[in-house]
Amino acid sequence: MRMAPALPRLLRILRIAYLAGLAILIGWVARTEWDEVDSLLSDARPWLIVASVASSFVLIVIGAWFWRAALHIQGHGRDTPHLLTKTTVAASRSLLARYVPGSVWYAVGRVALLRNAGLPVGPLSATAILEMATSLTVVLMSGLAVLGLSGGIPGGAAWMVFVAVTLIVATAPGGGGRVMAWLAARRGIELALDWRGYLRLIGINVVFWGWSAVTFLLYLRAFPAADEFRTLLVVGGFLLTWGIGFLAPFAPQGIGVFELTMATVLQAEGIARTVVVLGGYRLVLLARDFVATSTAEFIATRQALREPEPPATPPGSGAVDDAGQDPPGTPR
Repeated sequence: MRMAPALPRLLRILRIAYLAGLAILIGWVARTEWDEVDSLLSDARPWLIVASVASSFVLIVIGAWFWRAALHIQGHGRDTPHLLTKTTVAASRSLLARYVPGSVWYAVGRVALLRNAGLPVGPLSATAILEMATSLTVVLMSGLAVLGLSGGIPGGAAWMVFVAVTLIVATAPGGGGRVMAWLAARRGIELALDWRGYLRLIGINVVFWGWSAVTFLLYLRAFPAADEFRTLLVVGGFLLTWGIGFLAPFAPQGIGVFELTMATVLQAEGIARTVVVLGGYRLVLLARDFVATSTAEFIATRQALREPEPPATPPGSGAVDDAGQDPPGTPR
């Protein structure tokens, strides 16, 4: 009976120890490899970094598109005006929750904000479950497929057969759909998807991760030292290792796990400086998150101020004149 409370405590201890060790490692690398890192930064192409930051904003809209599609598939939100705008603003306002220890707070933030917009909690929670499960499936399978085609892992194109079979099972209502329904039922959420709806969500995730790979590729190409890495190897390695980072509960957002595994996939000569360059991509996303969150909060505040106040009670309605009722402003 004590195992359940002990697990979160153990993960918290592991996370703190891991982050402390990571901070020490970063400090050591910055001290011993600074000359090489400084040389890489001085040769960088700033316009590609700016392009990467700009491209990263599109990912917010694609994520909001997934939420709108998932709600529509469940039969909700069709009567909600400007649903895509609302899901985009909710996603933007919740972005900084991704940096809170734990992997659910980003989804929790969006559920809470969209619930306040009048959408039911059950379908919103089901959408969050669908997003996490389908996103992990797509990023790992896409990474294996592209990396196999690039020759980055043994087996080559044979991985395409494995990926195709896995995706068919994962996307079938009787396979992945049944697992999703079971997970949702454990949380008291009713979830029913057909082939068409489930494949549509998988397709949106393919678009999302394809755009994510382009965004990362723009960033990496900003450094001339990375020109030697083949495009397919970079794309496949990014998708696979970023997905692996999701599976590390002790590493928030997979920090450190992605950088080390990606440097290994690239077979870079200078592992330390490559890890530093790869870690810089998180600064791109962090800058995006700050700008998007600030902008969304500004928009939400303006909308709240523009909302009309409740109408005043018309004279003679009896609300004030009736016996036993106090006039406005009377202290109680």
